[in-house]
Amino acid sequence: MPELPEVEALKGFLTDQLVGREIVRVLPLAVSVLKTYDPAPAALEGRTVTAVARHGKFLDIDADGLHLVTHLARAGWLQWKDPLPEG
Repeated sequence: MPELPEVEALKGFLTDQLVGREIVRVLPLAVSVLKTYDPAPAALEGRTVTAVARHGKFLDIDADGLHLVTHLARAGWLQWKDPLPEG
Protein backbone atom coordinates (compact mmCIF):
# COMPACT_ATOMS: atom_id res chain seq x y z
CA MET A 1 0.00 0.00 0.00
CA PRO A 2 1.42 3.40 -0.92
CA GLU A 3 2.43 5.83 1.78
CA LEU A 4 1.23 9.43 1.94
CA PRO A 5 4.33 10.96 0.23
CA GLU A 6 3.75 8.73 -2.81
CA VAL A 7 0.05 9.63 -2.92
CA GLU A 8 0.94 13.34 -2.63
CA ALA A 9 3.46 12.97 -5.49
CA LEU A 10 0.80 11.25 -7.62
CA LYS A 11 -1.62 14.10 -6.83
CA GLY A 12 0.98 16.57 -8.10
CA PHE A 13 1.58 14.56 -11.26
CA LEU A 14 -2.14 14.27 -11.98
CA THR A 15 -2.62 17.99 -11.32
CA ASP A 16 0.06 18.81 -13.90
CA GLN A 17 -1.35 16.35 -16.45
CA LEU A 18 -5.11 16.77 -16.01
CA VAL A 19 -6.16 20.23 -14.84
CA GLY A 20 -7.62 22.18 -17.74
CA ARG A 21 -8.03 19.13 -19.95
CA GLU A 22 -11.35 17.70 -21.12
CA ILE A 23 -12.29 14.13 -20.31
CA VAL A 24 -13.02 12.50 -23.65
CA ARG A 25 -13.73 8.94 -22.57
CA VAL A 26 -14.10 6.96 -19.38
CA LEU A 27 -13.54 3.25 -19.80
CA PRO A 28 -13.21 1.16 -16.62
CA LEU A 29 -11.09 -1.85 -17.49
CA ALA A 30 -12.69 -4.15 -14.90
CA VAL A 31 -15.95 -4.12 -12.98
CA SER A 32 -13.95 -4.81 -9.83
CA VAL A 33 -12.56 -1.26 -9.90
CA LEU A 34 -16.02 0.19 -9.40
CA LYS A 35 -17.33 -0.07 -5.88
CA THR A 36 -20.23 2.36 -6.02
CA TYR A 37 -21.12 5.02 -8.51
CA ASP A 38 -23.97 7.31 -9.33
CA PRO A 39 -23.99 8.83 -11.88
CA ALA A 40 -22.30 6.41 -14.27
CA PRO A 41 -18.61 6.99 -15.09
CA ALA A 42 -19.58 8.15 -18.59
CA ALA A 43 -21.10 11.28 -16.97
CA LEU A 44 -17.50 12.58 -16.68
CA GLU A 45 -17.12 12.64 -20.47
CA GLY A 46 -17.06 16.15 -21.90
CA ARG A 47 -16.23 17.75 -18.55
CA THR A 48 -13.04 19.66 -17.83
CA VAL A 49 -10.80 18.68 -14.92
CA THR A 50 -10.68 21.66 -12.57
CA ALA A 51 -8.68 20.24 -9.65
CA VAL A 52 -7.01 17.18 -8.15
CA ALA A 53 -7.02 16.80 -4.37
CA ARG A 54 -5.87 14.27 -1.81
CA HIS A 55 -7.95 13.28 1.20
CA GLY A 56 -5.73 10.93 3.19
CA LYS A 57 -4.96 8.11 0.76
CA PHE A 58 -7.90 8.97 -1.51
CA LEU A 59 -7.35 10.90 -4.76
CA ASP A 60 -10.19 13.19 -5.87
CA ILE A 61 -10.39 14.37 -9.48
CA ASP A 62 -12.87 17.25 -9.79
CA ALA A 63 -14.38 17.57 -13.25
CA ASP A 64 -16.67 20.62 -13.33
CA GLY A 65 -18.12 19.72 -9.93
CA LEU A 66 -18.42 15.96 -10.53
CA HIS A 67 -15.84 14.01 -8.55
CA LEU A 68 -14.01 10.80 -9.39
CA VAL A 69 -12.57 9.50 -6.13
CA THR A 70 -10.11 6.64 -6.08
CA HIS A 71 -8.14 4.76 -3.46
CA LEU A 72 -5.00 2.90 -4.48
CA ALA A 73 -5.73 0.03 -2.05
CA ARG A 74 -3.19 -2.78 -2.04
CA ALA A 75 -2.13 -2.49 -5.67
CA GLY A 76 -0.81 1.00 -4.95
CA TRP A 77 -0.46 2.27 -8.51
CA LEU A 78 -2.17 3.80 -11.53
CA GLN A 79 -1.02 3.57 -15.13
CA TRP A 80 -0.57 6.67 -17.27
CA LYS A 81 -0.37 6.23 -21.04
CA ASP A 82 0.30 9.04 -23.44
CA PRO A 83 -0.88 8.83 -26.16
CA LEU A 84 -4.07 6.94 -25.36
CA PRO A 85 -4.58 3.52 -26.93
CA GLU A 86 -7.03 3.24 -29.82
CA GLY A 87 -10.55 2.13 -28.99
